[in-house]
Amino acid sequence: MIYRIIATILALALITLTAAPSLAQGLLPDGEEGGVIGGGGVVTPTIPLLVTTQSATSITGTSANLNGYLQSMGPYGVVDVWFETEGGAEISHQSMSSPGFFTAYLGQLEPGTVYRYRAVAMAPLLGGQKSQGSFVSFTTQHTVPQAPIEVSTSSASDITSGSAVLRGYLSSMGPYDSVTVWFQWGNSTGYGSTTVQQTVYAPGPFSMQISGLNPNSMYYFRAAAKPNLVGVSAVYGSSQSFSTPGAASLAVNTGSVSGVTSSSATLVGYLESLGGYRNAYVWFEWGPTTAYGQTTSMQTMYSPGTFNFTIQGLNPGTIYHYRALAIPTTAGGMTVHGFDSMFTTTAAPGVKVSTSTATNVTAQSAILNGYLTATGMSSYTYVWFEYGTDTTFGNTTPHQTMSMPGSFSNSIVQLQPGLTYYYRAAAFSNGYNVYGQYSTFQTTPSSPVSLTTGAASGLSTTGATLNAYVNSLGGQRSVRVYFNFGTSVDFGNVTAAQTVTSPGTVSYQVMGLAPGTTYYFQSVAQTPDNLKVYGSTEIFSTVSNSTLAVATYPATSITASSAILNGYLQDIGNTSTAQVWFEYGITADFGNTTSMQTLNQSSSFSSVVTGLAQGRTYYYRAVALNPTGGGRSVNGAVSSFVTPGSGPTPPPAPGVPIFIWLIIAGFVIVIIIVIILLTSRR
Repeated sequence: MIYRIIATILALALITLTAAPSLAQGLLPDGEEGGVIGGGGVVTPTIPLLVTTQSATSITGTSANLNGYLQSMGPYGVVDVWFETEGGAEISHQSMSSPGFFTAYLGQLEPGTVYRYRAVAMAPLLGGQKSQGSFVSFTTQHTVPQAPIEVSTSSASDITSGSAVLRGYLSSMGPYDSVTVWFQWGNSTGYGSTTVQQTVYAPGPFSMQISGLNPNSMYYFRAAAKPNLVGVSAVYGSSQSFSTPGAASLAVNTGSVSGVTSSSATLVGYLESLGGYRNAYVWFEWGPTTAYGQTTSMQTMYSPGTFNFTIQGLNPGTIYHYRALAIPTTAGGMTVHGFDSMFTTTAAPGVKVSTSTATNVTAQSAILNGYLTATGMSSYTYVWFEYGTDTTFGNTTPHQTMSMPGSFSNSIVQLQPGLTYYYRAAAFSNGYNVYGQYSTFQTTPSSPVSLTTGAASGLSTTGATLNAYVNSLGGQRSVRVYFNFGTSVDFGNVTAAQTVTSPGTVSYQVMGLAPGTTYYFQSVAQTPDNLKVYGSTEIFSTVSNSTLAVATYPATSITASSAILNGYLQDIGNTSTAQVWFEYGITADFGNTTSMQTLNQSSSFSSVVTGLAQGRTYYYRAVALNPTGGGRSVNGAVSSFVTPGSGPTPPPAPGVPIFIWLIIAGFVIVIIIVIILLTSRR
């Protein structure tokens, strides 16, 4: 043991002596071989880590292979290498154990774009060396031909003290399906400002308004165009100029539309100057032509600036014109307006609807008609009408569902006599509302004839008495009074007319109605010159003659472990369906139920029950429930059946435990042995 300790000490001493020269080198003065870096105690390796950046290869419009070369590993056995872009992004970390080439794939690049990168190497050890190559650049390919687009700058128009309309002309789109156009503008040919961009799909003129200009100022502008592709340069028209006049007393101009969808858009205007007025009303005119035809509500403005209004209910894929207007709020002011502008709503997926002529127009009612031209991609379409005394409509009819193109109608009542009503057809499909063109009708002049629809009376299972009260004959010697009635607000049935010569109650008994059914009815008075006056629409329900009833039938196919339970739905009640099932168990409290079945008429029904015990009595009954009848169920009579077999084995009767019998048997054996021994000694 002592010899082993001595040998270890000698070995340690030898290692220390061997390391002494390098330690001594670490203590040399700065600048001599082996100096310590920064006094931190890390010895600088004598072999440097070295990496260089190589040119990129396999360059396409959207990708390239980046290349680097690890020239020296330094003193390290493993080195991490990667690439770094000029923006600082790191690409493809790899580990190398010997000098050589390394590469990385770089994708999702933009065509015709310059990229810069460099190779990087670093020892994975804490405090290890890092080497960076020089930045190398490459340009991705661009196979799309440069734009043979032709655009020119036209003269500005609608020049005011604070705005102007810049105009250009796209002569050629080259090979492209669409081209983006815009204007550069400013107080010099350096421009400095740009308009919003528009996408056009065919050659032709284009224009955009600029606002917020200074009065009595010179402005320069030029048209620009380019395809929607990266790497293709824009082309420009020649530079044009215009001068703004002095400030106007009241000035407004039309701005660019925004938020365009298939059925809506936001109109934008700019109140440039109030002149000598404290405030002004601003609004928009809009419509499918420069005749406009529709106006937005007015807004009050107290200083120059932007205003807007969102219009709804537009038709998909349709061109609309609009312009901004302003008028002083004081009496006697003149209306000024901006230039006409237009936009096109986006297309909807196929659904189309048109408005037809109204029919059966009276003093208080009319039938609106429309036509569903196409249903789009959906299997069904909702259709309805909007109507009112102006183009804001304000009223809608109930929605109807249509599965194929065709005409549709809806009756509207409680209108005012002698008024013009506006209406249009509407449809919803595939997430879009679309509208037909608006149309008008005028109700007939007012009649002094007046009547009120009363409540129905004498209700039975198949009949009811309809009542009304004639308030005034309006100077007529007589009027004919009758009732419209049916299971919907479209009625569909008409009673015989009664001649009434003085105000008072009018009644009519209708028969042959369906039990338990809701009916709608309306009173009508008709003058000798065929003017019709309508009372309100009322409802009533006939008495139901049906109650839910179910019977329990004998079980069949009884085995030791299963049986078929049978029942009969005697009456389905007041609705179109009923749910039936069975309760069963080994007592009259049951405890088990079968699955529910749904029946739409009186009929027998059955359920198989399994897992029964042999030789047992089972009790069961049929049950029925009207799902919309308040949740109360009805039961059939309780019945029973017995499964075949001996029944469950009774438990053994209590007796002497077996270990007692073993003890007794042991005593008996001992006594017998003792007797045998005593007998043998004799």
